[in-house]
Amino acid sequence: MLTFCRNGLLALASLLCAWPLQAEPLVPVRIAIVSFTQGGQPVFGGIAGRVVEEGWLQQALRERGAELQWQALPHANAGPQINEGFANGSLDFAVRGDLPSVIALAGGVPGKLVVPGGNGDNVYLVVPAHSSATTIEDLKGKRLALHRGRPWEFAFSQFLASKGLSLADFKISNLNPQVGAAAVSAGKVDAAVLLSESYLLEDKQVAKVIWSTKQGSNDWRLVSDLWATDRFVNDHADLTQLVANAWVRAAGWIAQEQNADVFYRYASRAGTPESVLRRESQGDPVPWAQRWAPKTDAQLLAHYNALSQYALDNKLVRAKVDIAPALATHFTRQALLEQNLQHAWPALDTAQNATGVAP
Repeated sequence: MLTFCRNGLLALASLLCAWPLQAEPLVPVRIAIVSFTQGGQPVFGGIAGRVVEEGWLQQALRERGAELQWQALPHANAGPQINEGFANGSLDFAVRGDLPSVIALAGGVPGKLVVPGGNGDNVYLVVPAHSSATTIEDLKGKRLALHRGRPWEFAFSQFLASKGLSLADFKISNLNPQVGAAAVSAGKVDAAVLLSESYLLEDKQVAKVIWSTKQGSNDWRLVSDLWATDRFVNDHADLTQLVANAWVRAAGWIAQEQNADVFYRYASRAGTPESVLRRESQGDPVPWAQRWAPKTDAQLLAHYNALSQYALDNKLVRAKVDIAPALATHFTRQALLEQNLQHAWPALDTAQNATGVAP
Protein backbone atom coordinates (compact mmCIF):
# COMPACT_ATOMS: atom_id res chain seq x y z
CA MET A 1 0.00 0.00 0.00
CA LEU A 2 2.87 2.33 0.89
CA THR A 3 4.59 1.51 -2.36
CA PHE A 4 1.37 2.20 -4.26
CA CYS A 5 1.00 5.64 -2.64
CA ARG A 6 4.63 6.48 -3.31
CA ASN A 7 4.34 5.47 -6.95
CA GLY A 8 1.13 7.47 -7.25
CA LEU A 9 2.77 10.63 -5.87
CA LEU A 10 5.72 10.20 -8.20
CA ALA A 11 3.37 9.85 -11.16
CA LEU A 12 1.43 12.96 -10.10
CA ALA A 13 4.64 14.97 -9.68
CA SER A 14 5.80 13.85 -13.12
CA LEU A 15 2.48 14.90 -14.61
CA LEU A 16 2.63 18.33 -13.01
CA CYS A 17 6.16 18.88 -14.24
CA ALA A 18 5.14 17.94 -17.75
CA TRP A 19 2.15 20.33 -17.71
CA PRO A 20 3.10 23.57 -19.50
CA LEU A 21 3.21 26.62 -17.29
CA GLN A 22 0.80 29.39 -18.28
CA ALA A 23 2.90 32.33 -19.53
CA GLU A 24 2.07 35.79 -18.29
CA PRO A 25 0.27 37.72 -21.06
CA LEU A 26 2.35 40.45 -22.68
CA VAL A 27 1.33 44.02 -21.91
CA PRO A 28 0.18 45.58 -25.21
CA VAL A 29 1.73 48.92 -26.15
CA ARG A 30 -0.51 50.27 -28.90
CA ILE A 31 0.81 53.22 -30.89
CA ALA A 32 -1.37 54.90 -33.53
CA ILE A 33 0.32 56.51 -36.52
CA VAL A 34 -1.03 57.95 -39.76
CA SER A 35 0.30 55.67 -42.47
CA PHE A 36 0.26 54.76 -46.12
CA THR A 37 -0.26 51.25 -47.47
CA GLN A 38 2.46 49.58 -49.52
CA GLY A 39 1.88 46.05 -50.80
CA GLY A 40 -1.02 45.64 -48.44
CA GLN A 41 1.08 46.60 -45.41
CA PRO A 42 1.12 49.93 -43.53
CA VAL A 43 4.30 51.98 -43.90
CA PHE A 44 5.25 54.81 -41.56
CA GLY A 45 7.38 57.87 -42.25
CA GLY A 46 9.16 60.42 -40.07
CA ILE A 47 10.37 59.53 -36.58
CA ALA A 48 7.94 56.60 -36.32
CA GLY A 49 9.40 55.18 -39.53
CA ARG A 50 12.86 55.24 -38.02
CA VAL A 51 11.59 53.61 -34.81
CA VAL A 52 10.11 50.79 -36.92
CA GLU A 53 13.21 50.52 -39.09
CA GLU A 54 15.61 50.25 -36.15
CA GLY A 55 13.57 47.74 -34.17
CA TRP A 56 15.09 48.84 -30.84
CA LEU A 57 11.76 49.66 -29.19
CA GLN A 58 10.17 46.33 -30.07
CA GLN A 59 13.08 44.43 -28.49
CA ALA A 60 13.28 46.67 -25.42
CA LEU A 61 9.56 46.27 -24.73
CA ARG A 62 9.71 42.51 -25.24
CA GLU A 63 12.42 42.28 -22.59
CA ARG A 64 10.03 44.04 -20.19
CA GLY A 65 7.15 41.70 -20.95
CA ALA A 66 5.39 44.06 -23.35
CA GLU A 67 4.37 43.75 -26.99
CA LEU A 68 4.60 46.64 -29.44
CA GLN A 69 1.50 47.00 -31.62
CA TRP A 70 1.37 49.61 -34.38
CA GLN A 71 -2.08 50.91 -35.27
CA ALA A 72 -2.17 52.31 -38.82
CA LEU A 73 -4.61 55.17 -39.39
CA PRO A 74 -5.82 56.73 -42.65
CA HIS A 75 -5.07 60.39 -43.28
CA ALA A 76 -8.69 61.37 -43.80
CA ASN A 77 -9.98 60.96 -40.24
CA ALA A 78 -7.00 60.11 -38.05
CA GLY A 79 -7.81 62.76 -35.43
CA PRO A 80 -11.29 61.46 -34.50
CA GLN A 81 -9.99 57.86 -34.43
CA ILE A 82 -7.18 58.81 -32.06
CA ASN A 83 -9.54 60.72 -29.77
CA GLU A 84 -11.95 57.79 -29.72
CA GLY A 85 -9.10 55.34 -29.01
CA PHE A 86 -7.84 57.47 -26.12
CA ALA A 87 -11.34 57.81 -24.71
CA ASN A 88 -12.28 54.11 -24.86
CA GLY A 89 -8.85 52.71 -23.94
CA SER A 90 -8.13 50.97 -27.24
CA LEU A 91 -4.95 53.05 -27.80
CA ASP A 92 -2.01 53.88 -25.56
CA PHE A 93 0.05 56.31 -27.68
CA ALA A 94 -0.53 58.38 -30.80
CA VAL A 95 1.27 60.94 -32.89
CA ARG A 96 -1.31 63.71 -33.02
CA GLY A 97 -1.34 67.23 -34.44
CA ASP A 98 -1.44 70.24 -32.17
CA LEU A 99 -4.89 71.59 -33.07
CA PRO A 100 -6.63 68.18 -32.83
CA SER A 101 -4.94 67.76 -29.44
CA VAL A 102 -6.41 71.04 -28.18
CA ILE A 103 -9.84 70.04 -29.46
CA ALA A 104 -9.49 66.65 -27.76
CA LEU A 105 -8.52 68.15 -24.40
CA ALA A 106 -11.37 70.64 -24.62
CA GLY A 107 -13.72 67.72 -25.26
CA GLY A 108 -12.62 65.93 -22.12
CA VAL A 109 -10.36 63.33 -23.79
CA PRO A 110 -7.46 62.85 -21.33
CA GLY A 111 -3.89 62.62 -22.53
CA LYS A 112 -0.28 63.48 -21.79
CA LEU A 113 2.22 65.07 -24.18
CA VAL A 114 5.23 62.78 -23.76
CA VAL A 115 7.64 63.81 -26.55
CA PRO A 116 7.41 67.10 -28.47
CA GLY A 117 7.63 66.47 -32.19
CA GLY A 118 10.28 68.95 -33.23
CA ASN A 119 9.86 72.00 -35.44
CA GLY A 120 7.32 70.39 -37.75
CA ASP A 121 6.62 70.26 -41.48
CA ASN A 122 5.77 72.94 -43.98
CA VAL A 123 2.32 73.99 -45.16
CA TYR A 124 1.66 75.17 -48.73
CA LEU A 125 -0.86 77.34 -50.54
CA VAL A 126 -1.41 76.19 -54.13
CA VAL A 127 -3.54 77.48 -56.98
CA PRO A 128 -4.50 75.90 -60.34
CA ALA A 129 -1.74 76.01 -62.93
CA HIS A 130 -3.69 78.49 -65.07
CA SER A 131 -4.46 80.85 -62.16
CA SER A 132 -3.26 84.44 -62.30
CA ALA A 133 -3.14 84.67 -58.49
CA THR A 134 0.33 85.23 -57.06
CA THR A 135 -0.48 86.45 -53.54
CA ILE A 136 -3.01 85.65 -50.84
CA GLU A 137 -4.61 89.05 -51.43
CA ASP A 138 -5.45 87.96 -54.99
CA LEU A 139 -7.59 85.17 -53.53
CA LYS A 140 -9.71 87.26 -51.18
CA GLY A 141 -13.39 86.35 -51.54
CA LYS A 142 -12.60 83.23 -53.58
CA ARG A 143 -13.02 79.48 -53.00
CA LEU A 144 -10.35 77.94 -50.82
CA ALA A 145 -10.03 74.26 -49.84
CA LEU A 146 -8.96 73.77 -46.22
CA HIS A 147 -9.47 70.77 -43.97
CA ARG A 148 -10.84 72.38 -40.80
CA GLY A 149 -9.61 71.31 -37.37
CA ARG A 150 -6.35 69.83 -38.68
CA PRO A 151 -2.88 71.08 -37.66
CA TRP A 152 -2.30 73.08 -40.83
CA GLU A 153 -5.36 75.28 -40.18
CA PHE A 154 -3.58 77.17 -37.40
CA ALA A 155 -0.42 77.57 -39.50
CA PHE A 156 -2.37 79.01 -42.42
CA SER A 157 -4.49 81.25 -40.19
CA GLN A 158 -1.35 82.72 -38.65
CA PHE A 159 -0.19 83.62 -42.12
CA LEU A 160 -3.56 85.22 -42.89
CA ALA A 161 -3.42 87.26 -39.70
CA SER A 162 0.00 88.59 -40.69
CA LYS A 163 -1.67 89.98 -43.82
CA GLY A 164 -4.65 91.44 -41.97
CA LEU A 165 -6.93 88.66 -43.23
CA SER A 166 -8.90 85.78 -41.71
CA LEU A 167 -10.76 82.69 -42.91
CA ALA A 168 -13.91 84.82 -43.08
CA ASP A 169 -12.36 86.60 -46.08
CA PHE A 170 -12.63 83.42 -48.18
CA LYS A 171 -15.25 80.88 -49.22
CA ILE A 172 -13.92 77.87 -47.31
CA SER A 173 -14.56 74.36 -48.61
CA ASN A 174 -13.86 71.86 -45.81
CA LEU A 175 -11.93 69.22 -47.79
CA ASN A 176 -9.21 66.82 -46.73
CA PRO A 177 -5.86 67.22 -48.54
CA GLN A 178 -6.50 64.40 -51.03
CA VAL A 179 -9.85 65.83 -52.10
CA GLY A 180 -8.51 69.38 -51.92
CA ALA A 181 -5.61 68.47 -54.21
CA ALA A 182 -8.02 67.00 -56.75
CA ALA A 183 -10.29 70.03 -56.50
CA VAL A 184 -7.55 72.59 -57.07
CA SER A 185 -6.09 70.51 -59.92
CA ALA A 186 -9.47 70.46 -61.65
CA GLY A 187 -10.09 74.15 -61.00
CA LYS A 188 -13.08 73.40 -58.75
CA VAL A 189 -11.58 75.70 -56.10
CA ASP A 190 -9.36 78.74 -56.53
CA ALA A 191 -6.74 77.58 -54.04
CA ALA A 192 -6.00 74.84 -51.52
CA VAL A 193 -3.98 74.57 -48.33
CA LEU A 194 -1.92 71.38 -48.68
CA LEU A 195 1.23 69.66 -47.47
CA SER A 196 4.22 68.34 -49.42
CA GLU A 197 1.94 66.73 -52.03
CA SER A 198 1.89 70.25 -53.49
CA TYR A 199 5.14 69.42 -55.26
CA LEU A 200 3.53 66.43 -56.95
CA LEU A 201 0.86 68.74 -58.36
CA GLU A 202 3.57 71.06 -59.65
CA ASP A 203 5.36 68.12 -61.26
CA LYS A 204 2.12 67.18 -63.02
CA GLN A 205 1.72 70.83 -64.08
CA VAL A 206 -1.82 71.01 -62.69
CA ALA A 207 -1.10 73.44 -59.85
CA LYS A 208 1.58 75.78 -58.52
CA VAL A 209 2.76 76.86 -55.07
CA ILE A 210 2.40 80.57 -54.36
CA TRP A 211 3.27 80.50 -50.63
CA SER A 212 4.63 78.17 -47.95
CA THR A 213 5.62 78.36 -44.31
CA LYS A 214 9.22 78.48 -45.48
CA GLN A 215 8.42 82.17 -45.98
CA GLY A 216 6.89 82.65 -42.54
CA SER A 217 7.54 82.28 -38.84
CA ASN A 218 8.92 78.95 -37.63
CA ASP A 219 5.94 78.71 -35.29
CA TRP A 220 3.54 78.51 -38.25
CA ARG A 221 4.62 75.03 -39.22
CA LEU A 222 2.58 71.83 -38.88
CA VAL A 223 3.38 70.37 -35.47
CA SER A 224 2.65 66.82 -34.27
CA ASP A 225 3.64 65.45 -30.87
CA LEU A 226 3.72 62.02 -29.24
CA TRP A 227 0.81 61.71 -26.79
CA ALA A 228 -0.10 58.94 -24.35
CA THR A 229 -3.22 58.18 -22.36
CA ASP A 230 -3.28 59.18 -18.71
CA ARG A 231 -4.01 55.56 -17.80
CA PHE A 232 -0.95 54.15 -19.54
CA VAL A 233 1.41 56.80 -18.15
CA ASN A 234 0.13 56.21 -14.63
CA ASP A 235 0.16 52.39 -14.85
CA HIS A 236 3.32 51.89 -16.92
CA ALA A 237 5.76 54.74 -16.37
CA ASP A 238 8.67 52.40 -17.17
CA LEU A 239 7.23 51.41 -20.55
CA THR A 240 6.33 55.03 -21.28
CA GLN A 241 9.99 55.90 -20.72
CA LEU A 242 11.07 53.23 -23.21
CA VAL A 243 8.77 54.67 -25.87
CA ALA A 244 10.10 58.17 -25.16
CA ASN A 245 13.67 56.84 -25.37
CA ALA A 246 12.94 55.30 -28.78
CA TRP A 247 11.40 58.52 -30.09
CA VAL A 248 14.27 60.72 -28.93
CA ARG A 249 16.80 58.13 -30.12
CA ALA A 250 15.24 58.16 -33.59
CA ALA A 251 15.11 61.96 -33.72
CA GLY A 252 18.77 62.15 -32.75
CA TRP A 253 19.72 59.69 -35.50
CA ILE A 254 17.72 61.51 -38.19
CA ALA A 255 19.14 64.88 -37.11
CA GLN A 256 22.65 63.79 -38.13
CA GLU A 257 23.10 65.05 -41.66
CA GLN A 258 25.13 62.00 -42.67
CA ASN A 259 21.94 59.95 -42.14
CA ALA A 260 19.73 62.18 -44.28
CA ASP A 261 20.09 60.12 -47.47
CA VAL A 262 19.17 56.88 -45.69
CA PHE A 263 16.26 58.64 -44.00
CA TYR A 264 14.94 59.92 -47.34
CA ARG A 265 15.11 56.44 -48.84
CA TYR A 266 13.07 54.65 -46.20
CA ALA A 267 10.75 57.61 -45.58
CA SER A 268 9.79 57.55 -49.26
CA ARG A 269 8.26 54.10 -48.71
CA ALA A 270 5.42 55.86 -46.90
CA GLY A 271 4.01 57.12 -50.18
CA THR A 272 5.89 60.39 -50.75
CA PRO A 273 8.59 60.25 -53.47
CA GLU A 274 12.14 60.88 -52.33
CA SER A 275 12.37 63.85 -54.71
CA VAL A 276 9.44 65.51 -52.93
CA LEU A 277 10.92 64.86 -49.50
CA ARG A 278 14.14 66.51 -50.59
CA ARG A 279 12.31 69.53 -52.03
CA GLU A 280 10.45 69.85 -48.74
CA SER A 281 13.84 70.55 -47.13
CA GLN A 282 15.22 72.81 -49.85
CA GLY A 283 15.11 76.49 -49.02
CA ASP A 284 13.93 75.77 -45.50
CA PRO A 285 15.18 78.43 -43.05
CA VAL A 286 15.22 75.85 -40.24
CA PRO A 287 18.48 73.84 -40.41
CA TRP A 288 18.09 70.08 -40.92
CA ALA A 289 19.27 69.08 -37.44
CA GLN A 290 17.10 71.68 -35.71
CA ARG A 291 13.97 70.42 -37.44
CA TRP A 292 14.10 67.33 -35.21
CA ALA A 293 14.87 69.05 -31.90
CA PRO A 294 12.18 68.64 -29.20
CA LYS A 295 10.61 71.92 -28.15
CA THR A 296 11.24 73.23 -24.65
CA ASP A 297 8.39 73.46 -22.17
CA ALA A 298 8.46 77.24 -22.58
CA GLN A 299 8.05 76.91 -26.35
CA LEU A 300 5.24 74.38 -25.93
CA LEU A 301 3.35 76.56 -23.46
CA ALA A 302 3.59 79.61 -25.73
CA HIS A 303 2.58 77.65 -28.83
CA TYR A 304 -0.36 75.84 -27.27
CA ASN A 305 -1.58 78.97 -25.50
CA ALA A 306 -1.80 80.78 -28.84
CA LEU A 307 -3.37 77.73 -30.42
CA SER A 308 -5.97 77.39 -27.67
CA GLN A 309 -6.93 81.05 -28.05
CA TYR A 310 -7.29 80.55 -31.79
CA ALA A 311 -9.52 77.50 -31.29
CA LEU A 312 -11.72 79.48 -28.89
CA ASP A 313 -11.94 82.53 -31.16
CA ASN A 314 -12.96 80.31 -34.09
CA LYS A 315 -15.54 78.37 -32.06
CA LEU A 316 -13.64 75.07 -32.40
CA VAL A 317 -13.78 74.75 -28.59
CA ARG A 318 -16.09 76.23 -25.95
CA ALA A 319 -13.42 77.08 -23.39
CA LYS A 320 -9.73 77.86 -23.53
CA VAL A 321 -7.49 74.87 -22.84
CA ASP A 322 -4.52 74.97 -20.45
CA ILE A 323 -1.86 72.63 -21.81
CA ALA A 324 0.34 72.75 -18.69
CA PRO A 325 -1.33 69.84 -16.81
CA ALA A 326 -0.96 67.67 -19.92
CA LEU A 327 2.80 68.11 -20.23
CA ALA A 328 4.70 64.94 -19.32
CA THR A 329 7.94 66.06 -20.95
CA HIS A 330 10.01 64.77 -18.01
CA PHE A 331 10.06 61.58 -20.08
CA THR A 332 11.76 63.55 -22.87
CA ARG A 333 14.30 65.04 -20.48
CA GLN A 334 15.15 61.59 -19.14
CA ALA A 335 15.34 60.20 -22.69
CA LEU A 336 17.82 62.89 -23.71
CA LEU A 337 20.02 61.89 -20.77
CA GLU A 338 19.72 58.14 -21.34
CA GLN A 339 20.48 58.47 -25.04
CA ASN A 340 23.34 60.93 -24.33
CA LEU A 341 21.63 63.55 -26.50
CA GLN A 342 21.25 66.33 -23.95
CA HIS A 343 23.69 68.48 -25.93
CA ALA A 344 22.84 67.21 -29.42
CA TRP A 345 20.89 70.33 -30.33
CA PRO A 346 22.76 73.59 -29.53
CA ALA A 347 19.59 75.66 -30.00
CA LEU A 348 17.88 73.51 -27.37
CA ASP A 349 20.73 74.16 -24.94
CA THR A 350 20.59 77.89 -25.69
CA ALA A 351 16.84 78.06 -25.07
CA GLN A 352 17.16 76.11 -21.84
CA ASN A 353 19.97 78.27 -20.52
CA ALA A 354 18.16 81.48 -21.49
CA THR A 355 14.83 80.56 -19.90
CA GLY A 356 15.86 78.19 -17.15
CA VAL A 357 13.13 75.85 -18.37
CA ALA A 358 14.20 72.31 -19.23
CA PRO A 359 13.27 70.81 -22.59
